[in-house]
Amino acid sequence: MRFVSPLVAVLLVVAAMLAQQNTAYAVEPSLSGTVTDITTGQPVANVCVTVGPPVRCATNTKADGTYFLDMTGAPNGIQWDIRFLLGGQIKKEFLGTTVTGPTVINAQIDATGFITPPSCGAPNAATPTATSYLPNITKTLGGPTGWQTPFIVQNSGTLNTTLEVSWYKFADGSCAKRINVNQGPGTSYAYIPNNDSTMPDNSQWSVVVRSYGSSVVSVVNEHQGTGTRAEAMSYDGFSGGAKSVFLPNVTRRFFGFVTPIIIQNLGAATTTATAQFVQRGGGAGPGIVRVIDPGRSQFIDPNSTVGLVDGQAYAVTITADQPIAVVVNTHHDDATVDSPVAYSADGIANGATTLYAPYFAKNASRVGVSTMVVQNVGTSTASPSLKFVPLGGGTPTNFSLGSLNVGGSAAFDPRYTGGDTTRPLCGGVASTGCLADGEYTVEATAGGTGIAAAVSVIGSASAMGYTALTQSTPKYYLPNVTRNLGGVTGWTTPILVQSSTASSATLSWYRFSDGTLATTQTVPLSAGTGVRVDPRTVPGLTDDTQYAVVATATGGNIAAIVVELATGADNAMIYEGFPQ
Repeated sequence: MRFVSPLVAVLLVVAAMLAQQNTAYAVEPSLSGTVTDITTGQPVANVCVTVGPPVRCATNTKADGTYFLDMTGAPNGIQWDIRFLLGGQIKKEFLGTTVTGPTVINAQIDATGFITPPSCGAPNAATPTATSYLPNITKTLGGPTGWQTPFIVQNSGTLNTTLEVSWYKFADGSCAKRINVNQGPGTSYAYIPNNDSTMPDNSQWSVVVRSYGSSVVSVVNEHQGTGTRAEAMSYDGFSGGAKSVFLPNVTRRFFGFVTPIIIQNLGAATTTATAQFVQRGGGAGPGIVRVIDPGRSQFIDPNSTVGLVDGQAYAVTITADQPIAVVVNTHHDDATVDSPVAYSADGIANGATTLYAPYFAKNASRVGVSTMVVQNVGTSTASPSLKFVPLGGGTPTNFSLGSLNVGGSAAFDPRYTGGDTTRPLCGGVASTGCLADGEYTVEATAGGTGIAAAVSVIGSASAMGYTALTQSTPKYYLPNVTRNLGGVTGWTTPILVQSSTASSATLSWYRFSDGTLATTQTVPLSAGTGVRVDPRTVPGLTDDTQYAVVATATGGNIAAIVVELATGADNAMIYEGFPQ
């Protein structure tokens, strides 16, 4: 005997009212499918399946993730709103789905915390297409409001790929977790440590993402604290290491800021890494040595390093006999600081003769003032120059940083004449040697030798930073772009696109939840200028949603970064886009 639940009975009545004509079909309608976890691919049990409009459970998934709903008596060809709920939250929905005969609806949902991840089996023995290294991933490190580091991995190729994601414990290097995830071209996979109840609190890992099928890029967001003591930082994952890495801006108690350095050995053998410090403006500093086992990380804390001086800023060159990856975290967050701030950036493996900085501010609302620190990473003396163009276009303004010895650095602070802090302060309007208050793009050049640069954006209660881009290319990948994520005061992430030669850029927006292309837009550009693209103003996008974005240039090359902002405290970050 067929059992008809009260909800199905309601659905049948609604269907009968909707159907003006009951055409006879040989097969009665039904719904079936399988629900799996988008992260691990495991089946998910006890998922509430609703068929409405009413959001009430019509059935639940079984232990193997499957479900079946007999809709005999309901007319074929009717549209239904089908939703999948877990823990009382809508995880996936298929609105306006036409059900005719046996209809299969499978769903991939985020079931983090509701399933037990598979143990660490043997890694894939095949050679990966690409690898991404994330040196520092944490969950509630330091306590319930301590550092947590969500990460996002984007398929930056044109083919489907399988991601093998492995977590390795900082304590002993052993594997804590390994999963496989399938991703389509342009789409992103996201992991939020604090949502994963299967991983221990107050823990730290390095993560390795191996991609089988396509190239990938990745970004890590770092969060700590709540309310007025919230801090946020961001860094890019590494596709490989280098035997020389450059850090233009490292400080020791410099106006309260300190910049600990994290060095990870990506090689197959133990390495000796030497960090050579050079004082800004000239003067040799100490050489600091760290011996690092394969896959492990070591730290250099300037505040406790003998030979470094309080109130000083340094350029650092780190060399090793194995490939290394380096992250620099910049903090001003002692317990006595009313408004703690922090930002993060990658070490720079290669300099260039031309650098691109899509965002630079002088007394901009909320975000404050930028400083650019340029380091000579070439083999001969350099004389860098900076070209500032107002965001959106305008008359360029040029400055020279003077002569830099190999390994040396110089800073440009727009609050002072010529960017030199020893000269008079500038006003808010443009004058000789002074930029007007506002927002700019910057192009840095240095003739025939290589330079690298770090850009900071410091406000009264927030801090952001990034490294200037060494390439302008026809395409940039942006793994994590959001619109009011978490509500109207949540995270929104404007894209800053800088044209070196392009006349326009087309942005393709892929929704995180299902990989669907939500919309495309074309942004007009002029060579040498930049624009801001705010997701809140893009038609076709929805609030409280994450997207992976691919920016494709027309008529030339572009560079791009993403600014991540939420209301209050130090909820501000920047990450560099990925060129292709």
